[in-house]
Amino acid sequence: MPLFHHVDARVMWADTDAAGIVWFGVFFRYFENAEEELFRRLGHDRTVLLRELEVFMPRTSLQSRFRSPAKLGDEMSIGVGVSSMTDRRIEYAFDVRERGTDRLICDASYRVACVDARTFAARSFPTEISSLLAPALTLRSEAPGAGRP
Repeated sequence: MPLFHHVDARVMWADTDAAGIVWFGVFFRYFENAEEELFRRLGHDRTVLLRELEVFMPRTSLQSRFRSPAKLGDEMSIGVGVSSMTDRRIEYAFDVRERGTDRLICDASYRVACVDARTFAARSFPTEISSLLAPALTLRSEAPGAGRP
């Protein structure tokens, strides 16, 4: 299932370990950037929107599978979509592919919750967020990357 939005990136020196391979923790920054750009693509700055709605969206779980190494200078495309939504949880799906070859480098997902910005108490997502993200909802019911090469 193709993901909703894609962000291009190039592997930079600071992203790699001594062997010139992307350090696994850097992928989480790639995912955050893709999520940020998803909000922009849908018409809102995420930071401004969360501030206006007085909520935060903490990550509650993360799953990732590394399939093939990304190396210094590689050009990649980071895909992002919403794989599921409830009133209190949103799950994003990600894949990282080499541009030009479509080689799968990594697939992942993470869940976010909604909390009140003042009290950190769990709460339902405001309608503004769930309505905004609805077009990015994909029909991926299987694990990240299932059915992909």
